[in-house]
Amino acid sequence: MTTVAELLGLQRKPQPATISFSLLFFSDVRKELTDAEKYAFMRELTLFGDREGFTAVYLPERHFHEFGSIYANSAVAAAYLIPQTQRIRFRTAGISLPLHHPAEVVEWWAMNDVLSGGRVDLGFGSGWHKADFILAPDHYHDRRQLCSETIPVIQRLWRGETVAFPGPGGELIPITCYPRPVQKDVAVWLLVTQNDEGFIHAGRQGYNVFTMLYGNNLEAMAKKITLYRQARAEAGLDPASGIVTLMLHTLLLPSLETVQQAVEQPFKHYIKSALDAHVEAAVQQSGGITPSEDEKSKMLDYAYQRYFKTGALFGTVSDGRRVVDEAIKAGVNDIACLLDFGVEQSVVYDSLRYLAELVNDYR
Repeated sequence: MTTVAELLGLQRKPQPATISFSLLFFSDVRKELTDAEKYAFMRELTLFGDREGFTAVYLPERHFHEFGSIYANSAVAAAYLIPQTQRIRFRTAGISLPLHHPAEVVEWWAMNDVLSGGRVDLGFGSGWHKADFILAPDHYHDRRQLCSETIPVIQRLWRGETVAFPGPGGELIPITCYPRPVQKDVAVWLLVTQNDEGFIHAGRQGYNVFTMLYGNNLEAMAKKITLYRQARAEAGLDPASGIVTLMLHTLLLPSLETVQQAVEQPFKHYIKSALDAHVEAAVQQSGGITPSEDEKSKMLDYAYQRYFKTGALFGTVSDGRRVVDEAIKAGVNDIACLLDFGVEQSVVYDSLRYLAELVNDYR
């Protein structure tokens, strides 16, 4: 029987639409925890996702900054987690492709594909932090073009094709990668945030998309997803088959007030760490002036308020349903729940029962 509350829209049931849930790790910047404790936290959350039917765990690549520094090599992190899991997939979000030789990437992840029984997908980005490019200093200025050109090469190598690369003295050496992966083809995600052209390019190439509400809300994101679907159709691809994954900071508890108390300080610290890294990179790239501490404080307060209200999966299970329903309407297929952003680990563990309840609502 339909209740009065449901008729009034006060307790909306989940929409009958398919959406998957995944986990994302990015950075726990708390200095009072050892790196070993952070890796153990990553492990426990991955095992939770494996038990509760989450689709994938997304692993980042970060270098030379405390924000994300424990994720210097996503292939190593995956190799640690794979033998402890049975169902969950391992995706990169993403490999900074201009920093690596394509054959190296395929070797690493083909090994993980074999070890996992074919549970590997690959996400790529062009990289952005200037210091990272000490690993490939000649690739910084052309990084976006290099990323675009290298993804098809990785797909060819993954399928077992032979590709010639320059060796000593410039000699072209034909290479076939081993071990051979379990999957004949590898699913590809492209990291895209604000740039409409990025969504269009991903659609034309037949890639999936990993994105976040970086200065956007779900209404603005819906327009970008529409561009992505249209680009797939124009390229002769099924517009509905591409997967759009949306990252959302996640914490569900019995009350919104409890979430606010648990989130405010660690989330602000987390945002500040990310903000400092982005500001530093922007100043290095443009030669501009570093913002004052007062300006940074205002940026931090704005970012926190916006994220809490419009860019996160925060609150009760009921609050979570509303956000998920809005994401479905926007065209999102997969929500990557980011849990390691500085909230006390005991609180995160307590929250998992509510997250599992939310996920079960959309099975």
